[in-house]
Amino acid sequence: MKKTVVVVVVVLVLLLGVAPWGIGRVAEQRVNAGLDRFLQEAPYLSIIERKWTPGWFRSEQVVTFEVLGPWMRALNPATVLADIEKAEKNAAADESAQQLEAAPPKVSAEPAAAHEAGSADGAEAPLAEPPAADFPPIRFTVHNEILHGPVLWPASFGFARINTRLVMSEEIRKGLMEIFGTDEPVKLSSRVGFLGGGSTRLYGDGRTVKMKDEPGELKYDDFEFKIGFSKNFDDVDFDGSWPKLEVSNGKSGEQLAIDGISLVGESERALGDLYESTFKFAIDAIHFVDAGNQETTVENIHYAVVSNFDKGYMDAAAKLGSGKIKSPALAQLNFELNETHYDFSLRHLHAETLQKLVSSIKLAYTKPVSTAADVQTAVMAPFKEHGIALLKHEPEFVIDRLGIVSPEGEGYIKGVIRLKGVTEADFQEGGNGWVSKVDADITVEVPQKLVEKFPNGATGAGLAMDQGFVRRDGEKLVSHIEFKNQELKINGKSQPIPGFGQGPPPDHMGSDPVPGEE
Repeated sequence: MKKTVVVVVVVLVLLLGVAPWGIGRVAEQRVNAGLDRFLQEAPYLSIIERKWTPGWFRSEQVVTFEVLGPWMRALNPATVLADIEKAEKNAAADESAQQLEAAPPKVSAEPAAAHEAGSADGAEAPLAEPPAADFPPIRFTVHNEILHGPVLWPASFGFARINTRLVMSEEIRKGLMEIFGTDEPVKLSSRVGFLGGGSTRLYGDGRTVKMKDEPGELKYDDFEFKIGFSKNFDDVDFDGSWPKLEVSNGKSGEQLAIDGISLVGESERALGDLYESTFKFAIDAIHFVDAGNQETTVENIHYAVVSNFDKGYMDAAAKLGSGKIKSPALAQLNFELNETHYDFSLRHLHAETLQKLVSSIKLAYTKPVSTAADVQTAVMAPFKEHGIALLKHEPEFVIDRLGIVSPEGEGYIKGVIRLKGVTEADFQEGGNGWVSKVDADITVEVPQKLVEKFPNGATGAGLAMDQGFVRRDGEKLVSHIEFKNQELKINGKSQPIPGFGQGPPPDHMGSDPVPGEE
């Protein structure tokens, strides 16, 4: 019995005492591999320096990142100005060479020193422009505290837990302490799992922050945002919430309250950098009171994105909108706004070509650049290489619903825009051949009572009906717009398009021409 107890104790000592040292070695490999993988997903970042200090139960790592390093150096004013001056000198040299070939110059009897001394009237030569300021590289450094597993506080298991802090100057740290009462108002902690995945948690405690220069305060609740991911980020899920945030100004009386901020979603890798995803960001309500004690409220603000794949093609839809909106401006119009909708989607995107485009865009960040022209080339190259190929598969831009809902009814725009049969020649510089490939079908439908709510709405609607741009359908006003083979039709009637050589518009009014005019 005693031997069994001794064996158990030895095993526990090995697990809890020796295991963290060995796991620390594995954790170092996993953490560095995770950083390298992160840089692949975010190629606009690069690591300037990383340093690992090992320990038994705890290790430390310091990493310095740079944002768009080569691009920032190529785009800073000093480099751009030097490129311009170089181009101007080359152009001037070419022009001088051409002039010399056309007419050799006569030799002047005046000494060159006269030109060096200044102009003929003795005026001094203008002072040179000061050099353009150089942009310093954008860099930031983080300090990672790595706690070795297998047991991670408070109640989880894994290779390591990483507590990340931004390295900052003493001045910035003191400033945060004065404002928030802590130098870490936002905290970041990650877990490295046994099977290659893990999770990251961004969070902070609720606080009340008093304004420094005038009466007022910023008050917010605890907030949290969590991301879970599998090995190689093939599956990602996220969930976050921030119950309440309030800002008030005691001097002006202005108040802003934001309630119920939330973010949820999940993604599964489908092809390369492309994911099938569902994502939703929402705010329950925003309430604002201005200095005149007038109130504005917006309810149920939402932004949702869904992407899916079917038979080699990808569809992606985005919905942005809100619930009821109340404001002094709407009240003056005696207008109630119950919903707003901005819903769009891209359909029939050839997945393999889209993946090549996305991959090329990521690769562009890693290409060496030294001038602004190099940056422009790097930005445009992926679209020149794969953009036309993507359009050849005839993707669709769909207006699912662009509109509003009021007690008078729903007014909306719906439709689809396509490019059919495009080729590289359609997009040659200066050409507009692609216009002939546009195929659009759009419907606008608005209740007449809703139109009449706006100033001069009834008059404008009547004029539009007289000209044939709008037709009445029961209590609604409808306009059906078609564009195909360079022909524009509105409610079935052809309309002229400036620049396409068509004749004058038909006389929808049916009135006689004014004498003296044709």
